Amino acid sequence: MKTILCFGDSNTHGYDPTDAGRYPYADRWPGALQLLLGRDDYYVVEEGLNSRTTVLSDPVYDDDKSGYAILPSLIKTHMPLDLCVIMLGTNDTKYRFSMQPCDIGRGAALLVKAARQVSADKSPTGTPCEVLLISPPLITEDLLTGRCAAEFGTRAIELSQKLSPYIEEAANNTGAHFLDAAPLVRPSALDGLHLTPEGHHRLAEAVAEQVRRILG
Repeated sequence: MKTILCFGDSNTHGYDPTDAGRYPYADRWPGALQLLLGRDDYYVVEEGLNSRTTVLSDPVYDDDKSGYAILPSLIKTHMPLDLCVIMLGTNDTKYRFSMQPCDIGRGAALLVKAARQVSADKSPTGTPCEVLLISPPLITEDLLTGRCAAEFGTRAIELSQKLSPYIEEAANNTGAHFLDAAPLVRPSALDGLHLTPEGHHRLAEAVAEQVRRILG
């Protein structure tokens, strides 16, 4: 049995922009991934949190949104771990963080390094888990008429369009595998930010292909 940790934000949690709720298990990409891979050989763990960032603590929430702060504990929780799939960076584009694409890429690289180091430290053989780093979907103009417009704004749309090369560079520099979600899926027209069920399924199919390539 191979264990896969899916670590991300609201688009891994399965946020539903129609009612601010959550999509059913089979319509969230980690759940759809589990169904595509089957339960005999793979165990897929969902670890998505709304508003999670790569490395930043968000002062307007009462829980820690920094992915870097929680990832080591989650790695230890789910060991032995074969693959960690990370898709973060969208929330780093919020106005209040004033981040640049290169900064977000550095944050992603820190996540990969943490996943590999902690998993190696906790492995009896000292072998790190594989890491698949996903550059998130683009933020579209529909954001400006949605409920998240005030937090993100036009700047976030522009940042999201520049992000993929920096996430890919982070993957290349840390020995991670890379997948760009932007050409594959487009967020809902309701808010320009969150995936539709169809988008979740398309992403799950792309990740399943990567999983079979990486883990066999």
